[in-house]
Amino acid sequence: MIPMKNLLLGSVALIVYAGAANAADLPRMPLKAAPAPVVAYDWNGFYLGGYFGDAINESKTRTSTSTGVNSLNQKGFTAGGAVGYNWQFAPSWLIGFEGDIGYLSLNRTNIEWNNNVLVGVKADWYATARARLGYVTGPSLLYVTGGAAFVHIRDTFGGDLFTVGPTTNTTTKTGWTVGGGIETKLSRAWTAKTEYLFIDAGDTSFGSNPAAVAGVPTTFTHNFHVIKTGLNYKIGEPFLEGLPLFGTSTQLPSDHKWGGFYAGLNMGSGISNIRTIGGGGLVVAGSEQDVNGTGFAGGGQIGYNLMFGPKYFAGLEGDIGYLGVRGSEADWFDTSRTFASKTSWYGTARVRAGSSTGPALLYVTAGGAWVNLTDTLTNGALASTSSRTAGGWTVGGGMEVALDARWSARIESLYMDVGHRNLAVGINNSDFKDRFTVVRAGVSYAFGNDLF
Repeated sequence: MIPMKNLLLGSVALIVYAGAANAADLPRMPLKAAPAPVVAYDWNGFYLGGYFGDAINESKTRTSTSTGVNSLNQKGFTAGGAVGYNWQFAPSWLIGFEGDIGYLSLNRTNIEWNNNVLVGVKADWYATARARLGYVTGPSLLYVTGGAAFVHIRDTFGGDLFTVGPTTNTTTKTGWTVGGGIETKLSRAWTAKTEYLFIDAGDTSFGSNPAAVAGVPTTFTHNFHVIKTGLNYKIGEPFLEGLPLFGTSTQLPSDHKWGGFYAGLNMGSGISNIRTIGGGGLVVAGSEQDVNGTGFAGGGQIGYNLMFGPKYFAGLEGDIGYLGVRGSEADWFDTSRTFASKTSWYGTARVRAGSSTGPALLYVTAGGAWVNLTDTLTNGALASTSSRTAGGWTVGGGMEVALDARWSARIESLYMDVGHRNLAVGINNSDFKDRFTVVRAGVSYAFGNDLF
């Protein structure tokens, strides 16, 4: 399995490598509509902002006496604020420091498979302190980021088969984070940003275990994914200048051809959000085992954009690519029982719609999704397997910025729900609910209206 941090750094490197436009200081005169001469943009100084987006919890629980685990995954909401400082140099490079703090709506508790043991992880806020290194291309910034992370976590385990009641452990964990994103100017005062962060918050341990075996601790490991978009205000500039919510924004100069056909490549990471729910036979009804996993995602996209005036667009996009998500979990207390899922490719056919700043598109997207996958439930020597191309739906969003008149770079996320499949081994069964998130960066070439 390719580590999540390497996948993200490789994705951002793809769009940084593609950038080749000029950069420097934003003019003090009001901006005029495109086309216009190449101008320079000033990123230096302090800024503050707010954001919202998605958060994904991927945690595991285990004891030292077993190779089995109980996995927990959940997709939730995040929102918060950030403050930072940028120093632009050379003149197309930037380093900076950013701190952010945000709410997390992650609270996942399940009944451990077939043992009636409650296992849960709740994360209600997080904060990071990070450095940023970026490449300035016109009015946009492509960057990687990393640093320290802090997550407030409450772990729960226990059950009426082994203890009087569940045990909880609440703590603020210190770990690390790595990620990347795209930020683009709306004016001298305002920028829009789309960003991904992977957070490893480390482990927590209990001195006991649900089976009440003396001297055997229980360990929780905590990984989180944060995918967010927001606005930043550069301190010292006119507050209302270029703020879309007040209708005072003006189109930035750009010669990029957003309307018409385009094609491109993308790469990134896939994240498993699979849950299995048990029932029948000896399985405790409603008991669960989530299947966590990450893997490389890469492929190509084609599409068509229709512009409605200079500021709005709608379009169609199709993409297909490799999806190497692998997840396999052995039951915590019975390792002869395993839950596994793997994917080989995915594709989507979607509508995109949003607004243009001139050199950038800010958009949401939704449509159909297909994932070629294999789900497997094993109990000793017996196994039940389903290999198929599952169809469902997808929703997401992102940001795309111009590198020159034809080339553009993007970062986006897609959440895909491709249905479920019930697998049975003997008199026991489990319903696999197959859901995935793809976070990816890419480049596109715009043919405009002169494809032929």
